[in-house]
Amino acid sequence: MAIAFIANLLLSACSVLPLTSAPEKFHLSPVFPSATKPSVKFNASIIASSLFDAKHGLPQLIVSVSDGTVAALEAKSGLLLWQRQVPVPQNQQAQLIATPVIIGDKLVVSYQCLEKGERTSHRIAVLDLASRQWDARFPVLTVTASQATLDGKGIVNFNPPTVFSHAALKHWQPKGSQLGYVYAAYGNAGDVQPFHGWLFEIDMDAWQQHGVNQAIKNTLLTTPETNCRTNTEFGTQEMICGGGLWVPSGPLLDASGDEMQLFIPTGNGQIDLARQDYGNSLMRVKPGLKFDAACDTGLCAKFDPFNPDEACLSSCKNLFVPRLSQGNAPLKPPFHECDGKGFLECMAWMDYDLGANTPIKITLPDGRQVLVQAGKDGGAYLVDAEHIGKQYDRLQIAKLCGSPTDLCKLSWAGMIVTQPVQTVVDGDPVVIIPTFSPDKTNVAGVVALKIVLENGQPKLQRFWQFPDANNANALNMFRSHPSFPLLTTNIGNEAIIWLVDIGAPGTLYGIRAKDGSIVAQQALQGSGRQLSMPLLVDGVMYLSSIMPTTGKAMVEAFKVELDKSQLN
Repeated sequence: MAIAFIANLLLSACSVLPLTSAPEKFHLSPVFPSATKPSVKFNASIIASSLFDAKHGLPQLIVSVSDGTVAALEAKSGLLLWQRQVPVPQNQQAQLIATPVIIGDKLVVSYQCLEKGERTSHRIAVLDLASRQWDARFPVLTVTASQATLDGKGIVNFNPPTVFSHAALKHWQPKGSQLGYVYAAYGNAGDVQPFHGWLFEIDMDAWQQHGVNQAIKNTLLTTPETNCRTNTEFGTQEMICGGGLWVPSGPLLDASGDEMQLFIPTGNGQIDLARQDYGNSLMRVKPGLKFDAACDTGLCAKFDPFNPDEACLSSCKNLFVPRLSQGNAPLKPPFHECDGKGFLECMAWMDYDLGANTPIKITLPDGRQVLVQAGKDGGAYLVDAEHIGKQYDRLQIAKLCGSPTDLCKLSWAGMIVTQPVQTVVDGDPVVIIPTFSPDKTNVAGVVALKIVLENGQPKLQRFWQFPDANNANALNMFRSHPSFPLLTTNIGNEAIIWLVDIGAPGTLYGIRAKDGSIVAQQALQGSGRQLSMPLLVDGVMYLSSIMPTTGKAMVEAFKVELDKSQLN
């Protein structure tokens, strides 16, 4: 396949960047599929991100297929080494969407079972990678839970038909534990009520030693409500119940300090401190999953779920609720959908839930730590990582999809669903956030932001954007969710962002973090796979993909090397 390189393509959308050295260019050659190495095809989509295992025989990719197939592909050839089907009840089907996690010899897999298209149960199973069999020491765990409402008058049950396992599993290994803990998050696949956000803390040692009844150690429920009936077609627009934990990259597990912390973004739903409802927010919890928003009771005594007081929100140590910053324009969708609505009401009505994105934690040069939380609304939020109710800044980095003469094709999709990546350029922290726009009006793509200090306070500052608005093809690029971004520092001499723009075919881009210059562009055989993380191992890039003509899924692999023509 031909490789097109474009030198010095990008300038900042807002300012002229200083001259920089010419970027290194990279040549990508197909490892598989190729003329001699066809790719293994699967009949269902590969939605979960693939994992790499080099400890059990030949180096292999662990591929989780949405029909419940767990397969291993030999990393050099792409040949199928083995495959297993997740355990399901008789006459039921499996649905495997969430990215599993590897713990030593164990692959922990979360999936759901369906009968006649309806979810009947949610399960977690453990595959022994050495024996390639489901591990009998971990009997299949069927996830169940119930919790009383705040007033004690009702019970909220974990309801399989309105629960969905989409978020990547996360693993924490504390001292003194053999296998540690796995965190499994659940939301819903749509807006059908009743649905809630659930997070389970699973003790792997207790599961192995004492069985499934001891596996679930603690549970977090984001909206303890039983009255979830709605008057509209979609269950999130009225801001009741909800708070689903569905972001594909899962919550942020931060074990960098003295204590492990989980930063948990929640989806649309009710926000009411008095009722302990935490929809459309970011929650910080520690092991044990006991949550205390730690808000000032006096400032929050008259909490208004539709227009909460800024002083109240800023007082919360462990809860962040999105809002406009000083100087931000209100959200104004092109067809006046939010006329007469406040910011949170507009986010709910448009399905711009905060829970679509995993935050990233960054240490500033002065030692302070901040979180950058992207929003489905196209905004980037800068938050104090120690006292997360404090919002330093909000910057609208993507225009709202559509225009008065151009209907947004996927208005519910928003403009950002990702987890940002970070690097440092000239001493300044830089955050890179992919965006998209399902219309014919607005340029979207990869946005880089610097975090700078203004009057001693951290602020977000536009750095560069790819593609440039003047690119003749800009309105054809990034029209839907791209892959997640992968940042590398071990190919060539500079930090590079890799991601796939989904299409027919898809396109893999390599972009220099220093200035947004394009360093590689490769057409895929398939469309790529949105919201899936690329893998780079030993100079080979692995990507989930799907054939647009047949619907069959596969993995594509490319050898990434410096373009030798630069050496002449």
